[in-house]
Amino acid sequence: MTQRAVTATFIASDGAYLEAVIEVDGQRLHVMDEFGGAQMAAGTRFQAELWPVASESDDWDAIFRANPGREKRLLRLDGWRYLALGQVISVDPVVCDCGLLQVEDAFHTRDERCVGAHVGVTLARLDACSA
Repeated sequence: MTQRAVTATFIASDGAYLEAVIEVDGQRLHVMDEFGGAQMAAGTRFQAELWPVASESDDWDAIFRANPGREKRLLRLDGWRYLALGQVISVDPVVCDCGLLQVEDAFHTRDERCVGAHVGVTLARLDACSA
């Protein structure tokens, strides 16, 4: 699934394919630098695509218990790992609307009753690429 392009502000980078910090819609994100951040000056605005990489290690019950507040946002766990809180908008494949981005295939089901459920899935990594 192609992610929507977002306007990001570059903050810092440890180098290509290493951890970088960007800001999108007022939220600081720690991401894998696939956008050439090492060549950017702090404060540079650029178009980015955010690509979530689901960990696929969450268990079913944990996914459906993780979002009692019915939120759509990213909570940083550590490094570039996040808990993506969102709502299931389709199944087969499963797509979760997490506000800033959509996560596809974080878990698998064909059960239409899951549409509308509020969930939380772990992202092993969040990548940022040039749009």
